[in-house]
Amino acid sequence: MLKRKIKLLVLVLTIGVLLFAAGCGEEGQATDVEAGEENPQNLNLQFATFWPAVDFQVTAGHEVWAEEISERVAAETPHTVNFDFHYQGSLLGPTEIYEGVASGAADLGSTAPMYTMGMFPLTMGLELPGYNNDNALVASLTMHEAWKQSADLQAEYGDVEVMFFWATGPGDFITNRPIRNLEDLSGQQIRAAGGSALAITALGGTPVSLPMSDSYVALDNGNVDGLLGPTDTLEGFRLAEVTQYITKTPFVGYNVVFAKVMNRETWNSLPPSVQEIFNEVNEKYVVEYGKLRTDYTVEGQQFAVEDFGHEVIELEENELQRWLEKIMPIPQQWVADTEADGLPGQQIYDLFVELDAIYSDEYGDYAK
Repeated sequence: MLKRKIKLLVLVLTIGVLLFAAGCGEEGQATDVEAGEENPQNLNLQFATFWPAVDFQVTAGHEVWAEEISERVAAETPHTVNFDFHYQGSLLGPTEIYEGVASGAADLGSTAPMYTMGMFPLTMGLELPGYNNDNALVASLTMHEAWKQSADLQAEYGDVEVMFFWATGPGDFITNRPIRNLEDLSGQQIRAAGGSALAITALGGTPVSLPMSDSYVALDNGNVDGLLGPTDTLEGFRLAEVTQYITKTPFVGYNVVFAKVMNRETWNSLPPSVQEIFNEVNEKYVVEYGKLRTDYTVEGQQFAVEDFGHEVIELEENELQRWLEKIMPIPQQWVADTEADGLPGQQIYDLFVELDAIYSDEYGDYAK
């Protein structure tokens, strides 16, 4: 009888030990999942842009950026990411991309915030005169860092997840009639974007709000006489075919800002490991896009001169001073207007000036 009791006790203890071990094993597995295991996902993201498929901003910018993210996700996580590009406004037009991404019509998009006038009044401050305005690299870093530092700039993009910003850098007058003085510009219809309209008006021209992707037809039909913009457009948007002159005016400003944004729900649905890779790649490409735009600005002017015979005009010193007198009051007027609307215009303008000076010291000589 005693032996039977001992055997029964041993059996009960054994079962208890096994059950305890099994419970510990289940608890350990749950802990591993909580620590970061992710179920594999195949992610397919719809990307809308107004740029043509052949433009350098797509071939050397967006597609290279997307490829790096896809390769890193495949190599470093259990997931895959694929991008379906919709070029030249085929999914969403230039003025529709930002709001289309915010609403979920596309997962991702790249556009100029100034195409939706009034929505981004503080961002517009980078487009004013008054900066060193050395190149697109300086302008890109200035905008992206300002956004990172300013809660007010961040609030302008509160309905999307910002990937990163970049900017064109300075703009030149690209026209069908030579502009050598203020009188030559007087009354001309000039394609404008955002803050550059203020400078065109002050100089005697008539600004026409128009997406860059619509400029070729407008120039070809004579609806506008020229544009204020970077010379990369002469090749990328084929504007060298419908213009003849380039008047160098980096002091006017321009610096049109671009943003790459993602739908907020799409972003929140991405696994943490994928989000981390996006963040790391995005920071790298602020610099890469800035360099890219700077390089192609130089190349675009060379293309127009060599292939289409464009004349490049440099203003005489006395004429340059006449232009500066017209445009230098613009920043303070902008500050006064934004402050009157309850926005921190002076604070944002000062931040742009500070960052422009910092990055000009570091990158002002790039591509010169």
